[in-house]
Amino acid sequence: MPGNLSKFIFSPLVFSQLNATKLSLLLVCCLSGLLSGCNEQESSRQTLQSIDNTEQHKNAQQKKAIAKSENDIRDAYINYLKHASKSDLSRADALNRLAAIEFKLSEELLLNSAIEEAETKLANEKLNRTIELLETSIKDYPKAKHNDVTLYQLAKAYDQQDDYEQTHEALKQLAEDYPKSIYYLEAQFRLAEYAFSAKQYPQAEDKYTEIIIAKNNAVFYEKSLYKRGWARFKQEFYIEAADDFVQVINFNDFQQYEQLTASQRSLFDEYFRAMGLSFSYLGGAEPLNLYFKQTEHVNNLYYIYSSLSDTFLKQQRYNDAVSTLDSYIDQYPDSEFSAQASLKMVDIWKQAGFVEQRKAAFEQFYADYQPSSSYWLNKKSRYKKRYEMIKLALKNHILVETATYHKKYQQGKLPADFTRAERWYKNYLNHFYAYSRQDNIHFLFASLYLQHKDEKLAFKHYQLAGFDEQIITNKDAAYQAITLADNLLAAAKNPNSQAVWLSRFIDSSILYAQQYPTDKHTIKVIARASDIAYSNKRFSDTIVLAELVISDKNSKLISNINMVRAHAYFQTKQYLAAEHSYFSLVNNQELIPKDKTSATEGLALAIFYQGSRAAEQKEMQLAIEHYARISLLTPKSTTAASGLFDAIALSIQSEQWLPAIDYIKRFRKLYPHHKKSNDIAKKLSVAYLNSKQNIAAAKELEKLSSRENSKEYKMASLLKAAELYQTNNDTLSAIRSLKKYIKTYPQPFTPYFEAMYTLTQLYTETNELNKGIFWHKKILAADKRTPNSAKNEQAKFIASNAAIALARHENQRFSKVKLVRPLKKNLKRKKQSMLASVNYYARASSYGVAETATEATYAIATIYNDFSQALLTSEVPKHLNDDEQEQYLFLLEDQAFPFEEKAIEFYEVNLAYTQDDIYDQWIKKSHQALQHLFPIRYQREPKVEDFINVLH
Repeated sequence: MPGNLSKFIFSPLVFSQLNATKLSLLLVCCLSGLLSGCNEQESSRQTLQSIDNTEQHKNAQQKKAIAKSENDIRDAYINYLKHASKSDLSRADALNRLAAIEFKLSEELLLNSAIEEAETKLANEKLNRTIELLETSIKDYPKAKHNDVTLYQLAKAYDQQDDYEQTHEALKQLAEDYPKSIYYLEAQFRLAEYAFSAKQYPQAEDKYTEIIIAKNNAVFYEKSLYKRGWARFKQEFYIEAADDFVQVINFNDFQQYEQLTASQRSLFDEYFRAMGLSFSYLGGAEPLNLYFKQTEHVNNLYYIYSSLSDTFLKQQRYNDAVSTLDSYIDQYPDSEFSAQASLKMVDIWKQAGFVEQRKAAFEQFYADYQPSSSYWLNKKSRYKKRYEMIKLALKNHILVETATYHKKYQQGKLPADFTRAERWYKNYLNHFYAYSRQDNIHFLFASLYLQHKDEKLAFKHYQLAGFDEQIITNKDAAYQAITLADNLLAAAKNPNSQAVWLSRFIDSSILYAQQYPTDKHTIKVIARASDIAYSNKRFSDTIVLAELVISDKNSKLISNINMVRAHAYFQTKQYLAAEHSYFSLVNNQELIPKDKTSATEGLALAIFYQGSRAAEQKEMQLAIEHYARISLLTPKSTTAASGLFDAIALSIQSEQWLPAIDYIKRFRKLYPHHKKSNDIAKKLSVAYLNSKQNIAAAKELEKLSSRENSKEYKMASLLKAAELYQTNNDTLSAIRSLKKYIKTYPQPFTPYFEAMYTLTQLYTETNELNKGIFWHKKILAADKRTPNSAKNEQAKFIASNAAIALARHENQRFSKVKLVRPLKKNLKRKKQSMLASVNYYARASSYGVAETATEATYAIATIYNDFSQALLTSEVPKHLNDDEQEQYLFLLEDQAFPFEEKAIEFYEVNLAYTQDDIYDQWIKKSHQALQHLFPIRYQREPKVEDFINVLH
């Protein structure tokens, strides 16, 4: 309701009626009259003409007129008034003119926000001077023609001084004395405002009415009509007040609220609030309905009901607020604003905190005004903006419903809450599917189904939330969809269903890995999907997935991914790619033995099939290279021997004799007991014959070893020469070549080691046993100082043979020592020889070479048995009597028995090798020895028990 408005009497809006143009015209008129009474000759005092319009000519050439400053004019007026008599009619105009100047200066000073105290004082002095001048003018010239202007100025000056009583009197005099003045209606309006502020409502109503019925009242009509409504309201004439408010609303002819400017909205809100307040005092909706039935035309009818509802809401009369809107819907069910009214009812209950009432109101709102309802059947295009607004509000309310019941279901797991949440999610998707991704509806709906353990529907909505064709739009949803697809694939029983879920799982996984290569879940996704794809023979998908890995870490997951990728390459006959993948795996130190074996076999096969493909395409040299390199990269693989054999066969077929010989030598080293060893020997003889190698060739090679720059070639030449010498029975030359090689090339280890081994063989042939023993010891010394990583199987074989040769030598010494007097000395010598021999045999066995291990184990057992027998058959000291001799023999048996037990133990250990499909002469001899030593157990068909080879 309006407050004290007296301070706004001379607001800029109203005082604009006396604008600068009109004031200037007035002053010109006043001064013109003065000018007419003056002589053309210059008098001793100034005239108004000389003050305002004098033109000075400074010299003959200057013709431009220069206006005097306002201060000069002001001073001229003051000077004029000093000399003018009261009978001079121009004096009244001068007083008004000077008052206008003083008032203007005072306003300018007061408007300056940074004025000093002195300037404020000066402004007040000028204002007082203005009032004094205007009062003098009215007093001295009460019948002056323009006194209405003077009174208006005077009222304004009083108002500036906050002297409202004097302002009121000036305006009252203006209204009474000058009813035809252009300021009459404004004066009346201000007087009405004074009466309203003073709570003199009947007087205010009368004055507002006078303005309303007056002619040319455009400026004050609307305001007066509105304020009369309030004056009547204050007198409790609520119907009459409503009449005025309706008129002022219709007068404005407001457009749609959303199209109004800020100032228009302010007026709109003010007018409709007044209307609502009026009917709140009349009792609410019923009087309102009755009133509008009796009223011909009212604009913006809904907003009147809405304002009344707002009034009740502020008063916390929630039922009345809702009933008002419900009444509107009943009266105008097809109105553009019926849906808005229903929606507002929902909001009122929500604001009031009445949960059940809000729920019921929203259910009604949804039933009546959801987008597919009959209400909107012919209204969507006609009320397009209203429809969009209601639709948006409905969407937001449905989001609240889904969130509410979803949360309740999460907390309580009640089926009813699940059903309600599901219903509202479905309603949302039915009406607002286009916004579902924006509002994350599918993700939320999926989580509801997942909590309800309905994985298929959960997957459906996670997929809708996470994927837009070939683009992932929600990473978390996509990951959930992948996880569920994996679960559903595992649970699927029907082949068709399995195929569907397999495709969904793999396709989703590929997209995820492509778009989020560095995500924390990506490696797990790829690992799982690639494994599933490979298991289901989706080899191309396996490769696509595995190739999406960008991490360079050696984790178990990545190793598994690389393994299935390598297998998939192999299955799709991409053998070169398979080789590269397997090779990386073989060199991965973190790989477990089982996987390393698998990778090794895969690598061998990938190379083998490259050789087979080259052979099919008649690229024999390439085929030979592929076959041959298998034994270099994977000598222990099951394919290596076959590949090398094929390399040899193709080399001979292509008459590549020297390479064939090299391949044969490699084959014999790596696979000395292979089933095709005889074939290899034949091929070797053919190669030697066709290559025409002889002693001269060997000598030439020996010479080249001294002259050639290439170290590798020198080494190969010496070894080749030694081989040829040995082949042609030139043992001394072979020994010379080998010694030179050993002295010159201690590295690399393998050929150096093999050269010493060959040398021991040659000394055996020449029966130079001591030299052989020397080189056997050299071999063991080299083996001891060389790290295991530099040794291959052949190196172990060589070292094992060297150890067993030394063991045999010590065993011979052991056998030669007899336990005769002096018994103590000979016993010590025999024990030393026994320990030395056993240690060498044990070392030979430690290399794990079957041939030497079985011999070494047999020999150790035999040594222990021989030592036992030697103790039993040793000479008895002569100084012992019969009883002492008998006692001595008993003691000898006690000493000998443990060695016999050890012998049995080692014979039995040897038998255990049969579990590894090993059976040779040493195992046979062990069995024979056991038959003699332990006839009760072993005088029957052999039945090997589970012994552990402690030396293996």
